[in-house]
Amino acid sequence: MLKYIKINCLILVIAFVSGSCNESFLDEVPLDRFSPENLLVNEAGFEAAVVAIYVDARHEHAIGGINFDYMNLGTDIVQWGRPDSRGFKDYTLLNPQFGLAETFWNWGYQRVIRQANLVLADIDNPQISMSEQARANIKGQALFFRGYAYSVLVHLYGGVPIVAERLTAPKFDFVRASKTEVLEFIVEDLELAAQLLPAVANTSDGRIYRAAALHLLTEVYLSLGITTGNQTFYDKSIEAASKVINGEAGNYQLMTQRFGDLSKKGDAYGDLFRYNQQNRSSGNLEVIWALQFEAFTIGGGTLAGGNNSPRYWGPEQERIRTPNGFNNLFAADTLNRGIGVNSLLNYWKYDIWRFDPNDGRNSRENVRRDFFYNNPADPEYFGKKVKTGRDAQGRLVVARENGELTNQVLDTLRIYYPWISKIDGRPFADDPVAGQTANDFIKMRLAETYLLRAEAYFRKNDLTNAANDLNVVRARSNARPVQAGEVNIDFILDERARELIVEEPRMRVLIRMGLLYDRVIRFNPNSATTIQPHNNLWPIPQSVIDANSEARLEQNPGYPGG
Repeated sequence: MLKYIKINCLILVIAFVSGSCNESFLDEVPLDRFSPENLLVNEAGFEAAVVAIYVDARHEHAIGGINFDYMNLGTDIVQWGRPDSRGFKDYTLLNPQFGLAETFWNWGYQRVIRQANLVLADIDNPQISMSEQARANIKGQALFFRGYAYSVLVHLYGGVPIVAERLTAPKFDFVRASKTEVLEFIVEDLELAAQLLPAVANTSDGRIYRAAALHLLTEVYLSLGITTGNQTFYDKSIEAASKVINGEAGNYQLMTQRFGDLSKKGDAYGDLFRYNQQNRSSGNLEVIWALQFEAFTIGGGTLAGGNNSPRYWGPEQERIRTPNGFNNLFAADTLNRGIGVNSLLNYWKYDIWRFDPNDGRNSRENVRRDFFYNNPADPEYFGKKVKTGRDAQGRLVVARENGELTNQVLDTLRIYYPWISKIDGRPFADDPVAGQTANDFIKMRLAETYLLRAEAYFRKNDLTNAANDLNVVRARSNARPVQAGEVNIDFILDERARELIVEEPRMRVLIRMGLLYDRVIRFNPNSATTIQPHNNLWPIPQSVIDANSEARLEQNPGYPGG
């Protein structure tokens, strides 16, 4: 993997530095060479600032820490795998004092947007010496990330304040722009970014290129269409996606043939996620943007470490015991350690596969539904498959080889549910117990571009073209084609769940569509008892409202103060 994000702590200083340039003998002269006035004077300085934006963007992956994946918990796909009320099991805890509401807000404004505005403030200064190609590329990347951060914010909170310039003094009078205004602002950033960014290169893994701006534009146009009711935005969504699909932004391909490490049984879909196969340098031409992780390199991970996917999504399989009472071992066999917090709901485990049980994405290689005993201290069962049965109370229990049931109840919320193979990979820092891998995390790929375009066609009532795009993705996994008359928003969400599990931020997708409440009521029985319609948007953090002392920052309806 090419890891260009190898950044030491000194470079990160620029994310926290701002100051005034008024000419006065009382002004402080910035002597530190990492202040913006001293660093942002040439191409190398701006490149360092852009790399810092990538670092801040990657922190989104672990924004909930090592235990909480708040972009999937409490949706129609997963529930919190603990017998308590956290993880959106109790939606009444989603209130203006909810810590993660503030954390996501601060990530957007204090990290990504502030850093992007720092770059954009002076990038057009003709006195700064750099090639016009480099200037355009740096500006395009900063615009993309600012647009991306606002896309996260608008699809969590609705309308938010627009900060379009570098702030050099405290400000206490922010006001919320409307959701439409924020989306239009994002479109301006991304349209310009798409003009400035180059087409994809084959050697710079993890960098943002034109296709990433167009892919995000596709989704933002969809959101504008839904928000305003203006059907022309769906045409623009289709146009943006088509530029990626048709090769105008570079050579991207849906990977339909196996590639990379062929020593393991599998298919082209599974190959996308194998260790060291998430980037173009490994032959993966489908990925548009992947977060880069590199163990044993300063700045090679998030503040929490590596790729958290196994920890979030994997069941806590080491708690499985043999009929003789021996626990499985930590992270033995080929599995990293899961802690059973993203507990899959029946909707994903069973419902979405009924349309075609032979869908390759549900194969044994891509979804492990069988577990094996791995503790050599019990030679009678070592290496054997875990057998189960239902006891008189209907509970799932461990069975002996002869089928005799034991009294060992399997906790299907935390320790015994399907293991999604795309979370596999080399343990980060060679520590399998941490539950992290060194796999790069895919944020955007061409299959989703097809699914977004299919949604745009659907919203235009062009069901034939919607089905065509869905079937391009389905054909890779030898899944039964969907007919035009079968296409509806539920099928599109089903297809996203089949194709993009682990990758997509399901919470934001459902909020964008205005369907979080509806889908939770239908598919998540634990969260359904507490979720309310106003939870289709998150609350504005109370700490932000309180700090904004010179203007009223409106709270979202349904929350205290709203």
